Amino acid sequence: MTARLRGVLRERADQVEPYDLYRGAIDLARRRRRRGRILAAAAAVLAVALTVIVPLDRPGQDLPAAPPGTPGSLPDEVGVPLWGTSEVEDDPIGTASVVFGAPDWWPLGSKGDLALVGAHEDVYGISHDSGYFRYAGEQAVLSPDGTRLATVGSVIDLGTGDHTSLPDLGADWVVPQAWSPDGRRLAVTAYAADGEKFTSATLYLVDPAAGTSRVISDLDPRTDRDGYTVAFSRDGGRLAFQSGAVVWVTSMDGQLINRFRAVDGSRLAGKGAWTPDGFGLTLLRQSRCCDGADYPSRWKLIMVDPATGEERSTPAIRELTDLVAIRLLGWSPTGEAVVTASYPFAGIDVAGFETGGARLGEGLTDYEWVRKTEVWAVSPFTTPRTLLTGPDLQIRSVDVADDVISGGLIRAARPPGGLGPYLRNALFLTIAGLLALLVIKLRKRRRGAPRS
Repeated sequence: MTARLRGVLRERADQVEPYDLYRGAIDLARRRRRRGRILAAAAAVLAVALTVIVPLDRPGQDLPAAPPGTPGSLPDEVGVPLWGTSEVEDDPIGTASVVFGAPDWWPLGSKGDLALVGAHEDVYGISHDSGYFRYAGEQAVLSPDGTRLATVGSVIDLGTGDHTSLPDLGADWVVPQAWSPDGRRLAVTAYAADGEKFTSATLYLVDPAAGTSRVISDLDPRTDRDGYTVAFSRDGGRLAFQSGAVVWVTSMDGQLINRFRAVDGSRLAGKGAWTPDGFGLTLLRQSRCCDGADYPSRWKLIMVDPATGEERSTPAIRELTDLVAIRLLGWSPTGEAVVTASYPFAGIDVAGFETGGARLGEGLTDYEWVRKTEVWAVSPFTTPRTLLTGPDLQIRSVDVADDVISGGLIRAARPPGGLGPYLRNALFLTIAGLLALLVIKLRKRRRGAPRS
């Protein structure tokens, strides 16, 4: 190195401001502490926000328990069950007031799922079966007291989560239709099929607890419609069922009381077809009408004498319009007919009892026709009033426990909100992981470890 170069380097060095090692160390430590505090505060704020915004418990769990023997009540609204809601087999809900279904609740779909809502509080549970197309009220029906759900091939105890298999009856599918008022017996249709198409249908009366069964009648598989086939009288002494255009009335031991032809394509209106006094049987008739209407169809509940089949001269319930389907669930304490009311998608062709059929889950209530289903109370003298509703596309089939219908109690609902358990758990695990990494990093820095 030459003398000239050494001189230049010395001059440059003299121009550099000396570095205060102590002050630099203090500033670096302060910056690290400040950054750590900011990160910790951000994580704490996020955790608190999630705790406030996202419910930690299922809806309704903080409500006081209903006294024993208190009648169940119907929520005035239901909502989409949260993604990851427990199945009733794993986390029983005890007693349900309503069961409902729709195919698109979650990212992967929900066609094999039904949601159940508690009879006294808005606790939600899921019944999952990916093997069948199940529609609430048609292939899945609540027992009168809401303690059991009968579904394809089995009965689920909602208090214990246990399954009781239905007798196989030599059939491909055993599909529940209606419970007797005492909840002891279950009317089922046993279907035999060639591929997916029904080749035969037989109506049985089953005792699920005893595992016994008795044949009631063969049915016409071409015209049979789940949910519109069987009805028990309120006193439990008679059974009405339909095959083709003929309605049969029998005693519970199978003795024929009467049979008559349902005219104009009428069908039994649903599981609640018998009037509470037992003197009337309700049929459902559709008429195509109303040129220029958005959905040119009307539905009428027809009261007939079960002993003769003749129409009774009682005040007629007004026709219901702009609906793809209705089904009679039962009767309120004030004598109103409680029905499901299913709205059609805009622009679809009119559907009726001749639509679809001959396959499980097909018919006028198929999800491709139904946009939304509500529960209404209708009478001859007043406009229909809505008892139960929910978001569009998210409630498309419904059944309600008989005791809830006859009790007539409606409660202000609190549908689920926030994030589902799957997403909530994922977020909490992410936050916990970030906090753990933050703690490890701070400890390393305090021990003087080099920065990563």
